[in-house]
Amino acid sequence: MKKILLSIVLLLAIVISVVSCNKKDPTPPEVTTPDSQQTTEGNTQENPKTIWETLQELSQQKYSKVKLYIKTVTGDIELNANYTLTNTNVTYSVEQLNLLPPDGDLTNVSQNYKTTLSGTATIKNGKVDKFDGEVVNIPLYDELKGTFNFKESNFKNIKMENGKLIADVTSVSDFMGTSKNLSNMKIVVTYNDTALQKLEITYNTTNSTVTTVYEFTK
Repeated sequence: MKKILLSIVLLLAIVISVVSCNKKDPTPPEVTTPDSQQTTEGNTQENPKTIWETLQELSQQKYSKVKLYIKTVTGDIELNANYTLTNTNVTYSVEQLNLLPPDGDLTNVSQNYKTTLSGTATIKNGKVDKFDGEVVNIPLYDELKGTFNFKESNFKNIKMENGKLIADVTSVSDFMGTSKNLSNMKIVVTYNDTALQKLEITYNTTNSTVTTVYEFTK
């Protein structure tokens, strides 16, 4: 009897073992390949803008006011010009050298070597149209408000700080859009996320050293 019971127990153990071995494994978890991860991330993440793209976009925005200061030093002579530009007018204050009268009469000649001329010029179709005040030769309106090309290849010796970029200009014609003979140009740009704040440009002409400062107001 004991042998029969022992045989039954052994038989049950064998049956249970066989059933367990024949059970299917659960469905393995889905594996995400590196390619699929890259595709997913590529669809959800945008490439950040470079500093050059940001500055170019900011320089092309419309500003309600631009203040421009120009200092020209030729030998021992310093002349200053100040301009405030809006979409409708330019207010100016410009220093000019006094010229000797053609008749040689020095009676009423100023003892100062320069005179300040001021006034307001209206803007029509993007050009200086009419003077209200002393007439002076002022730069074109596009030159006054500034047109810049912040392409990286236009610069070298670049230093970046929080909200500021300092660099030497390698291609003046490309950066300024001018064919004038300017050399040794350097810039300091101050900006935030939404606008240019200040742009200082220094350079040399054939005879003079010039400092130009733009201040931008949204």
